[in-house]
Amino acid sequence: MELIFLLVIVIVIIKVAQRGNDRLPRQSEDYRRGYWDGVCDAQNGRAKIEGSDGQAKLITENQAVASQFAGFVVTRNESNEPDVVLPTNAVPIEEDTNIPDEKTQIVEWLSPASSKDKEKNRQTTINVALYTASLLLAAGILLLAQTIELSAPLRFSLVWLFIFVYYAIGQVLYARLPILKPASTAFIGTALAAVPIGGWSMHLLLGIDPALCWLITSFIGTFLCVDATVRLNSQPLAYISLLSMFTMTTSLPAVMHAQLMWYYAAVLLFGCLMTLAAYFSNHFPRQFTEPLTLVNPFIVPSTLLLAIGSSVHMGTLDISILLLISVIYYFTVALVEKSKNMRTYELTTARVLLMAATASFTMYLSNNDGLVTGIALGVAALGNMIWSIGSMYIQKQPDKQHEIVLWASFVASLVAFLVIAGVKSPLRDMIIFILLSMISAASFMALALLRRARFGGMVVMSGILLVPAGVRLFSLDPITALHAHYSIFMLMTFLPVVCRLLVLKRPNITKSQAILVYGAAAAWWLMTVFIALAFLTAYPAGEGMLYLSDSVAVAAVIMGIAAWREKTYGLVVGIHASFLAIVLLLASYFKLAGENLAILMAWLNGLSLLLLVEWLYNYRKEAAVKCRELLLYSAIGAAILIIFSSIHPAVWLPLVALLYYAFYRRREDGYMGGAYLATIALVLLFLHWLSVPLSDNFTITAWVALVGFGVVYWSLAMNKRASIASDMTLLAATVPAVILPMINLSTTYELPFKILGWLAAVAALYMAVYAKRYWWLMAAMAHPSLVLLFYLTAQWLGIKLEFMSIISLIIFAVFYGAAVVARTRKLSVYWYYASFWSAIGWSILLLLMAMPASVTTEAVLLVTLMWAVNGSALIAEGMPKKNIPYFDSGVLLILCGILFAIHMLIAPVHDIVVPYLWSAAILSGAVMSWRWLGYAHVYTIAHLVLALAVFSLSTLVLALAGDNVMEILFLVEHSLMVIIGLVLGRRLITIWGAVGVTLALIYLLSGYAYALAILAGLSIITAVVVVVARGQRNKQKKVAKR
Repeated sequence: MELIFLLVIVIVIIKVAQRGNDRLPRQSEDYRRGYWDGVCDAQNGRAKIEGSDGQAKLITENQAVASQFAGFVVTRNESNEPDVVLPTNAVPIEEDTNIPDEKTQIVEWLSPASSKDKEKNRQTTINVALYTASLLLAAGILLLAQTIELSAPLRFSLVWLFIFVYYAIGQVLYARLPILKPASTAFIGTALAAVPIGGWSMHLLLGIDPALCWLITSFIGTFLCVDATVRLNSQPLAYISLLSMFTMTTSLPAVMHAQLMWYYAAVLLFGCLMTLAAYFSNHFPRQFTEPLTLVNPFIVPSTLLLAIGSSVHMGTLDISILLLISVIYYFTVALVEKSKNMRTYELTTARVLLMAATASFTMYLSNNDGLVTGIALGVAALGNMIWSIGSMYIQKQPDKQHEIVLWASFVASLVAFLVIAGVKSPLRDMIIFILLSMISAASFMALALLRRARFGGMVVMSGILLVPAGVRLFSLDPITALHAHYSIFMLMTFLPVVCRLLVLKRPNITKSQAILVYGAAAAWWLMTVFIALAFLTAYPAGEGMLYLSDSVAVAAVIMGIAAWREKTYGLVVGIHASFLAIVLLLASYFKLAGENLAILMAWLNGLSLLLLVEWLYNYRKEAAVKCRELLLYSAIGAAILIIFSSIHPAVWLPLVALLYYAFYRRREDGYMGGAYLATIALVLLFLHWLSVPLSDNFTITAWVALVGFGVVYWSLAMNKRASIASDMTLLAATVPAVILPMINLSTTYELPFKILGWLAAVAALYMAVYAKRYWWLMAAMAHPSLVLLFYLTAQWLGIKLEFMSIISLIIFAVFYGAAVVARTRKLSVYWYYASFWSAIGWSILLLLMAMPASVTTEAVLLVTLMWAVNGSALIAEGMPKKNIPYFDSGVLLILCGILFAIHMLIAPVHDIVVPYLWSAAILSGAVMSWRWLGYAHVYTIAHLVLALAVFSLSTLVLALAGDNVMEILFLVEHSLMVIIGLVLGRRLITIWGAVGVTLALIYLLSGYAYALAILAGLSIITAVVVVVARGQRNKQKKVAKR
């Protein structure tokens, strides 16, 4: 049934395709018919033809009328008659108008929809339908394979029958109907995907061995994939074909039930075949050319990696055979390889694998004897090294693989050394010494013959290993052995430097040569340091210190030679550090420690460097200039490190002197800044050394910094030397004078000394303001510091907090006076407002502090007076400028003072008094705004509305509480509002009073419940109207846009 269904689908597909081809001429016939119908209309007077641009444009009468009546839409029924009859003006055709022929198809507006798009859509629909059907059929095949009503052989036959039929139908459709290429590809792909299912059914239904099923299925899949690749000309299928070939190859060991090694051998054989196929790819279909080229290099390496990963499941002989096969493969491929890069890779891999195969076979033949394996690996590695060295020496342009193998062989020889070193044998030391000697000789031969500095790394490494190996042959005691090691490595340290001076006599050597010479010396010198540290561990205070100081001295000598010969002046810093290290080691040897050692190091560092740099300043050569600069850096850096070991002033004094000396010589502002910081630290430490208490120390240091650096700054300012140095001097004078007293504020320190210290901070800040003319510094820091000084002084004088308004008055007078002076001297407006707002702000802050504690009448009156003074100042500031915010702020401040006095001095007043006072204050602002800005100004309206609201709401709340007097007062107030509004002719006041009167009458007659109901109803109606109006407005806007 499924086969019949498949055939029916194929027939339907063919019929649909034929029907699609038959419909194309009919579309052309409909096109011509419509065109000539339009021409006939033009001839009968129902349309006209205009040809202003040389092309015929047919305009029917309905189109002409529709252009006059844009609001109507004309539609046609099946008889092509208009549904709406419109008045027309028939225009007869002109006699000289040329009507085009039937064969002339140049009318653009009569063209039908694009046939290409329709055809594309139709093809897509068909292919998608077929692809879906293919998926359904694949599912049917799977279900058929699971059917239990049929016998197993029949089910197996049906599965493979459908696979082959599916594949054949796909190929036929692909070859015969190009329109169905996507669907036919889907058929072929489904058939190929079902091949593994067929193999699974072979094992499940027929009970055949899985390995044989794997082989048969792989063979069939390979055949089908190769055929599909060629027929469909598909490169992705070529990769699938190669994968099928791979699975077929790996199935051969499975059929023979071979060991794991033979699987890898089969894969290696497959890699060899793919390599041969890649070399002769021009004889294969072109679809396989690129896949063979890309896949070929990865088969054998990936197989080797997998074999190494699973080596625990294989024996030594198996691994040896695989390695041998790989060696033969790579050597064979390298002989016929055309690409130089690939030949390098193959030869390198072959020679490295040869060493591995040698070691593996040796392990197998010697029954895993480490000594024999190490010797074999070492001999193979030395042979590879000699081969590479000889080939590179003979060839003018040696192959890259020789150098790669040379390094790989050197690493392999070191591995052989480690293997031999891990074996317990009486011949071990001798074999190790011989092996390392041969490695050293080969490395030195590579360096000498090939003249490549990078090979010096082999010489250095082998030399480091050879020395202990040679010493072990003599069976010396540990201390004697350390002495021997130290002496030999010390000699070897000087050896490359001597070769540089005697052999490489030219002044300048290449960078690689310099790296070799001094790198070898540094590596061997490090060995002397390690040995000296071993001595130091054995003899902490004795011979170890001397050995370590000798090593440091040798390093200083080598760096001196490098700086002299190679002109690497940066090593001067290293020489200086070595000198200090030697002094430190010798001082430790002579038991000098603690502060004495720090003082010695500091003064020795400073004096020696001062003398040396002064001596170098007599020379103008480039070397002398660079050396003295680097020595300065080194001296300062060493001094900074030394001061961390002690806080004694004698340790800091050389650093201060060095920084001032560096500024004197270099004229760089950074040195001056560092010198200033070090000076301040020196003063602090000196006072601490004199056992001065910390708080007194801070106060004294603040005044010393202010006076000392202040004098320096003003002397520079008087000489008109405005520069970064003067700015740094000003910072050195002000910053400590502010920060140190600020620290004292948080301590339990005597108040007079706090005031004395903070006085230095105030003086420093105002000095900075005067020096730099920064108004923002005065407002942000200087004025607040003065306020704090007054506050501390008040505390010292015993002024209580409730009388802090006196300090507020003093601060107001001082800052307001400064503002008046700034305005009198015609300074910038910023100076005036900085002092003015400081007077207002700090005065109010102190008042807020004093108000909670003010209980007595005098204190309350003082607070009230200060509120009035601040408010009057604001009103006086705003009156000339007609500034309403200033006036409002001043009135509010005065009102705050009055309310505070009422609250503290007068008995409880009626609840209406305070709202009336607020209303009066707001109303005064409304009056001034009306007078200055006019009634229509927003300030006036806002003040007036706010004043009326306060009047009305306060009385209304009291009236609603049940106070009959307030009810009458509410009616009287709003009646007066109506009268005042009528007198003044102001509608706002009149309407407000009328609303209040109405509310009062409703409340007095029927209670406020009805009033609330009426107000709610009005509110709802208003809301409805607003919503309707807004909707109508939006609708009109939409109509207008259309």
